[in-house]
Amino acid sequence: MKRLTAFILVIIMIVMTSCGQGAQEGERDMNGQKEIPRIARYGSEIPGDYKWFDYRSAALAYDALLYGEQPEGAYFPLLWQDAAHDTFGFAAYVGDGRTGSNGSQEAVATVASVLSATLLGVDKSSQNGINYVSQLHAYFSQEEAVVLNNPGGSSQGASMWYMLYPAILFGQVSALYPEETQIREDALTTMESWYQAYLVMKESGSFDYTGFDFSTMQPYANGIWKEPDCAAGIAVLMQMGYDMTGRQEYGEAVAGCLDYLTGYEGSPLYEVLLYFAPSLAARLNAQQGKAYDVDKLLADSLNGSSIPRGGWGSITGQWGDYTVNGLIGSTSDGGGYAFSMNTFAGGYALADLAKYDPRYARALGVWYLNAASASRYFFPGETAPEKQSSTGHEAAMEFIGIAGKAVPFEGIRKSSNSQTPWVGGDPTVYGWADTDLSLYSGGHTGMFAAVAEATDVEAILRIRCDGTPGMASGCATSLLYNPHDREKKVTFMLPEGRWDLFDSVEKQIVAEGAEGSAVLTLGPGQAAVLVEVPAGTRIVHENGQYTANGVWIASDTVTVEIDGLENNDKVSGRVKLEILVTATDPETTVSEVVLEIDGKETLYGPGEDVIFQTGEYGTGSKNVNVTVRMSDGKSDAAGIRLNFEQ
Repeated sequence: MKRLTAFILVIIMIVMTSCGQGAQEGERDMNGQKEIPRIARYGSEIPGDYKWFDYRSAALAYDALLYGEQPEGAYFPLLWQDAAHDTFGFAAYVGDGRTGSNGSQEAVATVASVLSATLLGVDKSSQNGINYVSQLHAYFSQEEAVVLNNPGGSSQGASMWYMLYPAILFGQVSALYPEETQIREDALTTMESWYQAYLVMKESGSFDYTGFDFSTMQPYANGIWKEPDCAAGIAVLMQMGYDMTGRQEYGEAVAGCLDYLTGYEGSPLYEVLLYFAPSLAARLNAQQGKAYDVDKLLADSLNGSSIPRGGWGSITGQWGDYTVNGLIGSTSDGGGYAFSMNTFAGGYALADLAKYDPRYARALGVWYLNAASASRYFFPGETAPEKQSSTGHEAAMEFIGIAGKAVPFEGIRKSSNSQTPWVGGDPTVYGWADTDLSLYSGGHTGMFAAVAEATDVEAILRIRCDGTPGMASGCATSLLYNPHDREKKVTFMLPEGRWDLFDSVEKQIVAEGAEGSAVLTLGPGQAAVLVEVPAGTRIVHENGQYTANGVWIASDTVTVEIDGLENNDKVSGRVKLEILVTATDPETTVSEVVLEIDGKETLYGPGEDVIFQTGEYGTGSKNVNVTVRMSDGKSDAAGIRLNFEQ
C-alpha cells in the first residue's frame, strides 16, 4: 500500500473520439466508462476456457423437442394437453412425476418457452396448426383478476416472484401478439390488479412481504422469508402498462417502486425480479431526467449481498478447470451454486442497460462474454461426463441421446460427489424428479439467445439492446465490446435498407449509408453502443438528448472517477483529491462537488480544490465519496475506501 503524496485537481475531459481514433495497440480505451466492481474481479476479460455456444440453435432444438412430433424413448412425451383448463403443459423437469398432471404445469416454464421461441422468430400462435399463445389464457384467474403460475391456481400462499415473474413473461408475450385480444386483455387486467396491490403496499410503507393475496387484497409475510424485490417486478409491469396505455398513474407507480429499491438498506434481491431494475432506472434517467442510483441497483443485483437471500448474486472465479465468471445464483451455498434459468433471465433483463446508459457498455460487454462462455456448461456434452448427475442413469442418458443439447441442467455446484464442479440440480437431491435436466430453464434459453450472439471475430459478441417486449423504446441498438489487446475489425450485420450507425458512447456517426453490413474498427478495450437510424437522418442534440426524426436515441452522460488512489491506500494530514470528470456535452461545466466522509458533507464550488484533513475524521478505514453536479443538471458519484492515519 502507498501513502498519498500527490496533488489533485478537478479535470473535465470531453470524450469525442470515433471508433477509428481510439486507443493505440495495447492501450485500453475507457471513454468515460463506469466500472462494475463485481465484474472487475474477473481477472482476465476473456476466459482461459472461452468457447462460444450456439444458444439460438439450442433454443430452437428445445422448441422442436417439446412442440414438434414427440419421439419414442425415455420420458417422452414431454408435452400434454390439459383438457381441464384448455391449455397445454409440460413439467418443470425431465422425469418429473407431475408430467401429465393437469394444473401442475408452471408459467415460469410454459409461458417462458412461448416467449423464447417467439423472440427467435417462431410463430407460436400457429405452430403445426396449434395456437399456443391463446392457450396461455388458462393462467389468468377470473376470480382474482391476475395471471398466476398455475392454471386454476390461487395467490393465497404464493410467493411474490412466482406471481410477478409469470405476469411479466405473460405481458411480454401479449406485446408480441397484439392480435390475440384475450391475452392482451388478461395482461392489462393483471397490470391493473398489481397497480392496486402497489397502492396497498405503498400505503403500508413497505414491499417487504412474502406474497400478496388478491382474494383479500392484502400482502402477507410467512415468517420465513420476504421478497422486497417484488417492487422491481411491479415496476416492470407498471412501465409496460404505461407504455401500452399511457396511464399516468402507472408511471407514478414505477417511480414509487424505484424510489423504494434505491432507498432500501442493503440488497433486496430474492430471485430474478431485481435484474430488471437497472435497465428500467437507466431508461428513466436518460429519457425523463431522473437520477436513480443505477450503481446501487447493479451492485444489489450482482454482489452476492442479498438481505432476504444471503449470498444471492453473480459468481466469480474458477471451479476446478472451469471458469464460471458471470453465472448467477448463490455465491455461498456449498461454495457456490449457479442456476441456468437465473443466468439466462439475468442476461435478458440486463441487455437494455447499455442502450439507456452507455457508460456501462464495457463492463456489460465483459459480463456477457464471460456469462456466455460459462453458461455452456449447463448443457449436456459441455462438461466431463463424470461431473454430470445423469451419467450412469440409463433412462437419463437415453433422453440426452435423443435430445442432444436442447435441455440444460438446472444448475452447477462448485463441488459435490467428490467432483469440482458438479453439474446437476435439486430434483435428484430432493426426489422431485428422476433427472436434473430442467425444462423450465430450457424455456429461458431463447431469451438469452435473443440478446447475445456471436460476430465474425472470436470473443466479440453482439448484444442486442432493443427493449424487452412491451417496453421497447427508441431505435434498434446493439452493444459491441473488443476485449482483445489489439484493434479488431468487426462485421456488423444490418436489416434490409440503408442505415447510418450512431455510437452513443462517442456520440457520433461511425458508419453512413451502410447496406447489408458495416465493417467497424474497435480499438483494444473499446465499447460501442450502435443505434441503427435510416441513412441520412439528421441527428439533433438538444437539452442533453439526441433524437433522430423525433425519436430518442441517446442522452448525454457524465462520469466521475477518483484518480491516483486505490482502495485501502493509507492517507494522513492534508489530502487533495484528484477527480476526473468525463462529460459528453462540451458545453457543460462543474457546478459543485460534494465530499462525504463518515456522513459529514463538505461543499466545493467550481474550480475549488477538493481538500480535507484526515485529523477531522479520526483514524481507521473510511469511505470517501465524491458527487459532482454539472451545469446541465446531471451528476455522478464515485467512492473509495481509504485508511486514515494521524
